[in-house]
Amino acid sequence: MSRRGVGPFGRLRAVALVAAAYTAALMGWFAFGRGLPGGRWLGVHLFTLGIVTNLILALSDHFARTLTHKGGERARWHLAFTNAGVVALLWSIPNGVDWVVALGATILVIEVMVSYRTLRRLRKTALAGRFDWIVRVYERAHGAFVHGAILGALIGTGVLGGGWVLSARVAHLHVNVLGWAGLTLLATVVFFGPTIVRTRIEPGADARAARALPWGSTALTVAVLFLFASGAGGEWALGLRLLAAAGLAVFAWCVIEVCLPVARAVLHSNPSAGRIPVAAAAAWFVLVALADVVVVATGEWRYLDALGAAMLAGVLFQSIAATLGYLAPLLRAGARASQDAVRGRLERFASLRAVGWNLGVALVAIAAAVRLEAGPWLARTGWALVVAAALALAVAVSLPVGSAESER
Repeated sequence: MSRRGVGPFGRLRAVALVAAAYTAALMGWFAFGRGLPGGRWLGVHLFTLGIVTNLILALSDHFARTLTHKGGERARWHLAFTNAGVVALLWSIPNGVDWVVALGATILVIEVMVSYRTLRRLRKTALAGRFDWIVRVYERAHGAFVHGAILGALIGTGVLGGGWVLSARVAHLHVNVLGWAGLTLLATVVFFGPTIVRTRIEPGADARAARALPWGSTALTVAVLFLFASGAGGEWALGLRLLAAAGLAVFAWCVIEVCLPVARAVLHSNPSAGRIPVAAAAAWFVLVALADVVVVATGEWRYLDALGAAMLAGVLFQSIAATLGYLAPLLRAGARASQDAVRGRLERFASLRAVGWNLGVALVAIAAAVRLEAGPWLARTGWALVVAAALALAVAVSLPVGSAESER
């Protein structure tokens, strides 16, 4: 038994609490913080840096050690070091302090490179196994973060100017959201998506994912390079953008190869709290990847807001919620009856939460994509549904378990 929790996931309790703190800050931003320095940037990066980055570093380390049968755990100082960089960036960019921006970016790059080295060592020293390719994809995702951090630092410190700012922003968005977060999710959902709903992987799904993901990650890297290069403008811009779209088309094929078998396996499982969220996240990922190819090919950048909202809320946030919903009972100290009581809470109203969450994502995406007079109302309603579903989940997993409830 882990010293810090129950069972093999006990070591993740600290990072789950940190992620919960950033989630609370994000909910506060939704409610009161639109006028804070940084505006929407602050809200997005509370999620991508505070929640997503912390969870990726911890979960990729945990799953890599599990899949390579190496054991051990991530040292405690990593969590503090990571969040020193996160807080530095969240404070410095809205306030325009360039040297703190550079410091925060450097801290995060160092932490990700240390994590990359650990993953590579675990993979290289392990016996060949069925899922060792997953660790290799985690390494590729870590490489994507470094590229994204460099682009972000160039934007945040004002080094770039002219058309390069737009091309760098688009490239930064793609390499961080689809690379750092997307590749990690694709590699993990192959085996952990079915685990969340207590079913088996679809036969052959892991082999197809193992073949597709290297192609997808390489194509994404090429697409990001072409997106950035398109900032040169002139007669080359269109050709470079079309080459980027071709790379993203290969990435979209990879997403389909991974997500559809997961969705089929999940939908054929017995009803559970994670069933609809995992299937819906897979479906949103396919839709976003396909639509992104069209947006990049046509240069209609205004639709990136809609795709970004669908990716962040429909894919990443929903996947994180499903994961933490599955892990929450396992991270609760106490008797087995208490853990079962938390699972019972999660099962109640699970379908209502999931439908509300995904309806909210759809409304937000429509409001961002289509210029309607009712657009602001649709966006507020959509975000309210997502936030309400997230808060309902948080209440279900965090309230203490009473004696009567644990005896049911």
